[in-house]
Amino acid sequence: MVIDTESLLQALPTKRWFGAKGRALDRIEVLDEVTIDDGPPQLLLALVVVHLEAEPHQIYQVLVHVHEDGSQTDALDDPDRLTVIGELMARGSTFHGSSGDFHFGGPGLDPLAPPGSFASVLDAEQSNSSLVLDDDVIVKLFRRIEVGPNPDLELNRLLTNEGFERVPPQVGEVLYEGILHGEEVEIDLGIAQQFIADGIDGWQQILVDLQRLYDEADDTDDDDLLEAVEARSPSSLEAMVELGDVTASLHVVLSREELEFEMLAEPIDNQDLKEWAERARHMLSQLTDGGPGELAALEDAVQECIDHLRSIEDAGQKIRIHGDYHLGQVMLSPRGWMILDLEGEPVRSLEDRRAKQSPLRDVAGMLRSFSYAVWASLFDRADPESREWLRLQRWGLAWERLARDRFMTAYMRTSHEGTFLPPDREDLKVMLDVFEIDKALYELNYERGHRPQWIRIPLRGIAQVVDRAG
Repeated sequence: MVIDTESLLQALPTKRWFGAKGRALDRIEVLDEVTIDDGPPQLLLALVVVHLEAEPHQIYQVLVHVHEDGSQTDALDDPDRLTVIGELMARGSTFHGSSGDFHFGGPGLDPLAPPGSFASVLDAEQSNSSLVLDDDVIVKLFRRIEVGPNPDLELNRLLTNEGFERVPPQVGEVLYEGILHGEEVEIDLGIAQQFIADGIDGWQQILVDLQRLYDEADDTDDDDLLEAVEARSPSSLEAMVELGDVTASLHVVLSREELEFEMLAEPIDNQDLKEWAERARHMLSQLTDGGPGELAALEDAVQECIDHLRSIEDAGQKIRIHGDYHLGQVMLSPRGWMILDLEGEPVRSLEDRRAKQSPLRDVAGMLRSFSYAVWASLFDRADPESREWLRLQRWGLAWERLARDRFMTAYMRTSHEGTFLPPDREDLKVMLDVFEIDKALYELNYERGHRPQWIRIPLRGIAQVVDRAG
């Protein structure tokens, strides 16, 4: 059976995980495909190349049901017929394609009792597809793929083997080994982990906490506001303490001297600092090309903050990090905070996502997420031009200040178990400032094209950093 590439060409632009929406598609080429279940309907697993007009091609993993009448549909639209995937992983099945082998593995699964009596698809997934088996195992299938290890599988496998209890244990995987376009390749296609059925998304939890805080907001004087917020939000602020500790614990494990050679921590050198400064400057120049616009009052100060990277003599170590760390990538469960989705920023290349970085990038991402939570909760609550907005804003910003303090205090305390941070506290502050600016510039670029009314969020974040640096 062969994938119907013409039907696929029409269907792909409608998928949330398709990364070339709005671009002209030329054709689809099937690299390799196998039948992994005879059905009916038959279940096909394929690797396809999407050729774009005047742009580099993209490679995707697709699963297709072939029905008795010959029609083909996205297999994820009928998850009840995908329960076989749990059995394939648990039994370590391999399928031979025309150019290579598709391997299913399940080091943490019981072949005598494989998961898969029932299945469902997570609606929230964006760049990948996630299948939940028996409310016990979640299988994430990577949709847009590249040759080489996927960080989500690579790092979760490492952390599971190291006994790190703040990620859901990795219990299975889907891999491809073969020869594509004359070269031997290895491609990670999916990961299976224990499913946290009783967890709450960190972003949603903090939004709920902030709304509860706003319910109790009054006209407390500025001098007493922090104390009032602390008294009325003890659980959410205590959660920030634990989150700071868990974040540092992740970085401690990823900096251990016992890791495999390619995972070992390395000293950050001047070339690293130069490249990181250039990355921030490049984003700034993109945003100010044709005129500084809303950055007019901040551009020179931002440049000055970035330039401070050159004065750092010991920037600590670069390690493998989460890479896309924010409240939506953590989950609060009865076991405490759990860290999810170690794939890195989907828009970046696999090489960039696997590159070693200062762990302060993860810290900066989470701190920016606190700011976004405050403002998103305000947008849900009041008109930005109203007096109510101004009143609640005072409480939200006070919560953010306390949340940052709790998170950073706990992070610094636990991070001393490693040696990855710059030893000089002022150098640490400079690096964190630059990484927060870099993240906020990225956010500003996004908001310009998607939510212009939210531009104030990254702008305020940049202004905060500039004020602190001044």
